[in-house]
Formats: sequence, structure tokens, C-alpha cells
Amino acid sequence: MKIKKTVCVTAVSALFALFSAIGNATVITSSGNNPLSFTWLYSSVAGNLTGNGSLTISGFNTNTLIVDVILNNTSGLSTNRLTAFGFGIDPNATSVSFSDASDGGMISAVLDNIPSLATIEVCAYGGQNCPGGANGGILGGLSDSFRISLLNETITTTKIKGVTTTTRTLNPWGNSVDIAPIGFKYQTGSGSFEFTTSSSSSSSNGGLTSSGTSIPEPGMLALLSAGLLGQALLIRQRRRRQK
Repeated sequence: MKIKKTVCVTAVSALFALFSAIGNATVITSSGNNPLSFTWLYSSVAGNLTGNGSLTISGFNTNTLIVDVILNNTSGLSTNRLTAFGFGIDPNATSVSFSDASDGGMISAVLDNIPSLATIEVCAYGGQNCPGGANGGILGGLSDSFRISLLNETITTTKIKGVTTTTRTLNPWGNSVDIAPIGFKYQTGSGSFEFTTSSSSSSSNGGLTSSGTSIPEPGMLALLSAGLLGQALLIRQRRRRQK
């Protein structure tokens, strides 16, 4: 009994440790972590994919949240193109609009994720779409700045005497949002690479850094959870057989 209890406690503790490691978001308010600065460094066969940027958020306590984005692709090769950039946000956005000068770089934004980064919710892209394609993006050594506007709507549908009515209500954003993670997609002459920053690595000045370690996706968490539970049950069965 003591051994079984120890195994279960160990499994649960490991799960809590895992969720704690990836669940730390960076809270941004009008006066805290704003602007939010971040850097990234991902070592690939195409060379180091590096850069820095910032998110400046305004529109708190209104119906429209404004996110001004600056991205500097400092990669040494111009062919290492930053083709998509995105972030997770809480509360969730239900619609997005994009504005920028016609200067190349990022050209639009959608509510979508970067293919292998399911935790990304808002994605700006410079190619054909967030998954990639075309020859756009921010070339190595260049920069881009743009604005993303986000709405949070509640959609209510009612049906009275066969007539369906849809009502959209804009929700105010409150005085803070959680940002996590921040993700990137590069297309290079040696393939494409996708990775995230981790808000658990916040520096003392509120910046985020990245070494290219992707945050585990929900599917991976489920597999890890099942593995730990299975291990505990297997040990329990062995103990019963020994009796």
C-alpha cells in the first residue's frame, strides 16, 4: 500500500510540475510588461535563426484591443525568411484585423495557429498563409512593424416561431491580457522551422527569450499523462501478483 501510494503521488507530482512549467503566461497591463520585449535564437541546419521584437498593447477597457508589433529578423542569411509570427492570448479573440504600410514583410493576420504550434491563436504572415507558401516574409537582416486589432464577441442565436436571430455583443477587454506563447515560422533554403518563446523564461525587465525549445502541445500532454498513469497501474498489478 505504501509503495502504491508513493507511485501515485510521484505521478501526480510530475504532472503538476509539467503543467506548471508550461502554464506561466506573461500578464500585460497598461502599466506592466508593456511593451513586452522578446528575443529568439533557434539553431538550425540553415544557420542561427535570430531576432528580437516587441508587443505594445493599448485599448484596455475598450471593445478593441490594439497590438502594435515590431519584428527584427537578425538572421545572418537573407534567405532565412520569417514568414509567420503569432501568439496565444487570454481572454480569447474572436476576430482580427491587420493594418500595415505596403512595405513587404507581414501582409495579413488571421485567427489561426502556426502548423505545429497549436497554442498559437493569432497569426500574422508574410507568405501565402500561416502554414507558408509564396516568397514573402521578413528577410534576414530586415525589419517590419504592423498593427493587429482584436475583438472579443459573444454570439447568441435564438429561434422564435421559425425565425433565427443572431446577436453579436462586443465584450470589453478589461485591464489586462495574458500572452503565451510567442511563436515563429521560418522558411529557408534548408526547409522550414517552427518554434516558440517561453513566457516562463521572462527576464527581469519583462522580456521573453527563446532557445527554440517548443512548448509541449495538448496531445503530448495527454500522452505523458497516460504514460504516468499506466506506469502506476503496472506497478500496482505486479504487487498484487507477488501477493
